Amino acid sequence: MSDSHTTSETEPESDDEYTSLAIEGELPLKAVGIENLKEANPKHMPPHRYIHPWFARRPTPAARLAILGSVMEEGTSADELLSLMQIGPDGLEENISEYVQERKTTEGQRDGTLGEWYGYPRPFTQSPTEDELADLHTSLRETWDGELPTVLDATAGGGVIPFESIRYGLPTIANELNPVPSMILKVMLEYAPEVGSLEDELYQWRDQIQKKASEELDDLYPTKREGREVLASACTYHIQCESCAGTVPLVPKWWLHKRSAGEGVAIKPDYENGDVSYECVELAKNSDSSFDPSDGPVSRSDVECPHCGVVTEYEEVRDLLKNDEFEYQIYGVKYDDPRGGSGYRAGEEMDQQALKRAEERIESDFDLLTFLPEKVEVSSRITDPATYGMEEWRDLYSPRQLVSHYEYCQAFHDTADEIRAEHDDLTAEAILTILTVAASKMVDYNSRLSSWHTGKGYPNPIFVGSNFSFCRIFCDNNLAADTMGYNDMSRKVIDSYEELAAMITGQDAADLYCGDAADLSSKVGENEVQAAVVDPPYYDSIMYAQLSDVFYTMQKAYLSDVHPDLYASELTNKSDEAVANPSRFEGLEGEKSKKELAKDDYEEKMADIFSDLYKSLEPGGVLTIMFTHKETDAWDTLSTSLIESGFTITATHPITSEMPVRAGKRETQSADSTILLTGRKPTQEDNSAVEATLWEDVKSQTREAAKGAARDLLDSGLSLTKTDTIIAAFGPTLRVFADNYPVVDKKGDEVPPRDALTAARDAVAEVLSERYLETKGFDDLDGLTRWYVLSWLIYDSDTMPYDEARQLGIGVGVNIDDVKRDTKIWGKSSGDVQLKTHSHRVQDIVRVENGEDVSSRKYPVDPTSERFSYGIDAVHSAIHVYETKGPEAAWEWLSDRGLKNDERFRTSVTALLEVLPPEHETAETLRDILSGRTGEYLDIDISNINLNVRGEDDEDNQAALNEFE
Repeated sequence: MSDSHTTSETEPESDDEYTSLAIEGELPLKAVGIENLKEANPKHMPPHRYIHPWFARRPTPAARLAILGSVMEEGTSADELLSLMQIGPDGLEENISEYVQERKTTEGQRDGTLGEWYGYPRPFTQSPTEDELADLHTSLRETWDGELPTVLDATAGGGVIPFESIRYGLPTIANELNPVPSMILKVMLEYAPEVGSLEDELYQWRDQIQKKASEELDDLYPTKREGREVLASACTYHIQCESCAGTVPLVPKWWLHKRSAGEGVAIKPDYENGDVSYECVELAKNSDSSFDPSDGPVSRSDVECPHCGVVTEYEEVRDLLKNDEFEYQIYGVKYDDPRGGSGYRAGEEMDQQALKRAEERIESDFDLLTFLPEKVEVSSRITDPATYGMEEWRDLYSPRQLVSHYEYCQAFHDTADEIRAEHDDLTAEAILTILTVAASKMVDYNSRLSSWHTGKGYPNPIFVGSNFSFCRIFCDNNLAADTMGYNDMSRKVIDSYEELAAMITGQDAADLYCGDAADLSSKVGENEVQAAVVDPPYYDSIMYAQLSDVFYTMQKAYLSDVHPDLYASELTNKSDEAVANPSRFEGLEGEKSKKELAKDDYEEKMADIFSDLYKSLEPGGVLTIMFTHKETDAWDTLSTSLIESGFTITATHPITSEMPVRAGKRETQSADSTILLTGRKPTQEDNSAVEATLWEDVKSQTREAAKGAARDLLDSGLSLTKTDTIIAAFGPTLRVFADNYPVVDKKGDEVPPRDALTAARDAVAEVLSERYLETKGFDDLDGLTRWYVLSWLIYDSDTMPYDEARQLGIGVGVNIDDVKRDTKIWGKSSGDVQLKTHSHRVQDIVRVENGEDVSSRKYPVDPTSERFSYGIDAVHSAIHVYETKGPEAAWEWLSDRGLKNDERFRTSVTALLEVLPPEHETAETLRDILSGRTGEYLDIDISNINLNVRGEDDEDNQAALNEFE
């Protein structure tokens, strides 16, 4: 079976056309996908992933493939590409992809490390040799008119694309709007290649900063015994019960370190006379203790007073926090014991006194009073900290946390002049910047939004998800301690930097810019770049600027005089950021909703970015986009922007880039695979008038393109989920659409790309049903039943993103919004669509037959009906009758309606059995109905259905889920 899948244009017809590139031909996608998954192991990630937090970094193998594929000629063999990507063992020159796949298939038999099993180290640890680079550069000069191609990443983010470009010795340009990743880029792409190793210098100055700061913090982390050192404190909030005036801790669970179910270290509260004190307890497994650490006063955001039992609702608690009507409380402490290991104790009065000393220090020190004064600018979409009273960024820290961060910042500035005096300008700048990376990284683990990790007994980072989640229990980390403090964070940063430097020392640094990607051509020049490889912002998935302000404000406190250009503004630039953020359009709604306005804004900004990339690229230049998003809106805006900028779409490739998980479990916007979408700038501008194409003429072409791509993907052996198969088919569909652009309907109104994507989704759904459903006559079912079955088939879950469910409905002729109220076939769950079972839809037949009033609005399906509008209604009614009245009544009910001869009913039953998980309640009852007397009556042949295994795709998913074990 082929390891490659591509959709590409035909060969150039004249010498005036551009040279076809490797990315426009066949690529070793399976082998690269395997390496992407190997790299995702959190214990062995590339150093750029550890140096500082940032969002959505792409795997090294995918980035290397995008870069090399965009600059090497078509016809480059898979073996040559993989070898250059450092995939495959030494000495293996042929069939490398097949070797990697065989190693993957038999990975469960390995004895030893992954590197030993595969016979080569993880590719990101290896750079091409001098001989490999020399051969590559010779080949590239032949392709690109005697010069090495320049690679541009206009939205560089965490920097993997430009970093890998430098490793291949290519002239590289990187731009990023946000100063936070821009600082990371300076470290990776400028200091690492130009300054090189700084290990001794960094540790020398790190130690001085540590000594100065720790001396100022000594009295803030008291210990009970000499020699112990406080590592971290579990903190919460005390509020006063409005009913009894008792003290109420906002703690959901009392665990400090939960080793297993019922076993570990916990804090036991003692409530007496309206007060609360704490005791540290060790709980053994199967303990007969009446104390349950999982039973704290907080339940579902409401708080029950442990003294009088009165419940304070979430909104009241939130208002108390916002109005500063609370007290910080340290209730648990983790410490380092000189006799070995770490231990835990309860919070005591000496800890509260330390908090008080921190508060007094802030009140008496003007510099502390004005430290991090910037206003919080965050939309409610990502949980606005101001909702809980955190109106300035300094408010994200408890008094002791704020003093700790301040003292390290002061120690940094006290040391900065010595650093400048001892080193040349660039080296001093590098040292100061890298040490600030460590300080910024500390923010992630020492704030009121850094939760306590009960499974490990230490802090979680702020961004467990892409939002600011309020923490009722937060971690106050002792930055002066060796573990998880400044020493530890700086060591990790220095180790990462040294690895990065070792990889590219001696290579030319990248040209770096921090600005709007829509205006980059004014800096890099027009027609100057050969290849642009970008991983653009993901529509509405991540509000980068809003989230990064927590780092920006701290970095600015350190580096405003070192990098005045990066930290000139009060906060990060949000107005020029290319994200779909509806909160920016609050109060501006008119004919369009704020969501539609946000979509238009994103589309306009992406169009401006692509138009500017078009300017920067030389005629015949290539643009490759790495896109990992599955919302139709995101693809619609991306494709519209790309097409209107003048690019010709020439190829698309899907690569497995994330560990596949079930659709109902993963974040709704993120796909498991990265789509490489490639376009070319025409060699000659065509200014002639373009004749519009009728949608009716294009629609069938888009469907056939999508079907062909889906069948090829399913046959390719690539490890793609069904949802990613749909997304991967978008590329060929867009190529057909772009080739016929502009497209109009019969009235002459322009047709947007999303109509083509909807047609593609429907076409691929047909292919998936043909491939995975053995049930005959499925296409003859009513649209609602088909939608219900296809939803289960594609998402393998009762929950799916609303936009995808709606698009799937359109494809089968159903407006899911129109049918929601009358059918109750689905409901909303956290913004997603959740399919409903018979228990949520069918009226109680016993009550109906007894003449009782049953709400038809709440339960729209009447099981006493002789005929049903939809096949799914008949099936759900049969299940209800069987479960409510038993097999005999069900047999009578089925026979009275002649369902034995109702092909729609029979088809609906078998289709549901094919797609439902065997353990699902509906599947279990259907199996019961198809056995015994009811089964004899219906006589439905289900011999073709495997009732124990979900099917081929599930086996693929299961293999993928085991990738990291």
